[in-house]
Amino acid sequence: MKLLHRVAAVAIALTIGTTAALAQQRSDVTLRVASFAGPFGEALQKYAFDLFTRRTGIKVEVQFANPADFLAKMIASRGREAPFDVVCLDDDVTAAAVGAGVLQKLDPSIVTNLKHLYPDAVNKDGYGATLFFFSFGIAYNKDSLKKAGVPEPQSWNDLWDPRLAGRVSVPDIINIQGRDFVVQMARMNGGSEATPEIGIDKIAQIKAHSYYTASSTLQAQLESGDVWVAPWNNMRAASMSDRRLPIGFATPKEGAIGNTDTVSLVAGSRHPKEAQMLINDMLDPFAQLGMAKLLPTGPSTTLLAAVIAADPDWARKAPVTPEAHKALYLPDWSVFNKNLKKATDHWNRVIHK
Repeated sequence: MKLLHRVAAVAIALTIGTTAALAQQRSDVTLRVASFAGPFGEALQKYAFDLFTRRTGIKVEVQFANPADFLAKMIASRGREAPFDVVCLDDDVTAAAVGAGVLQKLDPSIVTNLKHLYPDAVNKDGYGATLFFFSFGIAYNKDSLKKAGVPEPQSWNDLWDPRLAGRVSVPDIINIQGRDFVVQMARMNGGSEATPEIGIDKIAQIKAHSYYTASSTLQAQLESGDVWVAPWNNMRAASMSDRRLPIGFATPKEGAIGNTDTVSLVAGSRHPKEAQMLINDMLDPFAQLGMAKLLPTGPSTTLLAAVIAADPDWARKAPVTPEAHKALYLPDWSVFNKNLKKATDHWNRVIHK
């Protein structure tokens, strides 16, 4: 592993060691990037944006918010100058953005790293690409469950265990975790993305402590022990575990939902070539290595297979292999989005009654 890290460090140093003349040549260009905040944004800044600016002289201006806000701004600006050049989105919002016509297809001659991505990491219609894979399962406080004499969860059905009444936090449908949970419960109860009300009716039977709208809220609840279990994603749970907190993550025996974070070129970008150069750097194996290890997530490039094979701890924390990707269910968000208003209305009637 030390050798691999040294190789990566040397390669990154070579990558950013481009001449000052090239940097000066493009110093008048500023790219506007819409990104998630928190660890995701920090990882992009450290392993992609800063290195890109040092290599090319092109400045990167980051705007932090949530994907739904980015989509609303892009839709509102149709026919005018785009608010961003590059946008990072959840996979469900990516599907909505493609449908709304606010993204532009990538040029493989500029984004040359597309050819090194896993097949399921490339949009079939050419709109954007997957940065990372992560999984949606069950996070839990090991100490709280042990003190209560409750086994660690192994099944989605464990969330309805009477011993957990008042100790489960459920993700609200306004965020990706909530929509993941609705899809999973619909599928387990004879439905699909087209019938979200089936999943919502099942979720309504949980005796919940709360309905979280932000991961930061759930993190505090799990850490304090107010909440013992919650449907959540692997990278957030792993981050808490790495801080030596008693947080575990279970992939339920019925299977986990797979999520991706994507990067896309915004239609109407002022600098489409430079924006795609940045996207190409974000998909570079060395940027992917740094970002995916930090979060942790599964990278979308195939070029890190040797590093993954030499780091079994990484594989325990995130879906990093093709086999792990195949074990995840990737929802058809284009179908779910057609039913999102119906789902939200039903959620508000049944859950927030």
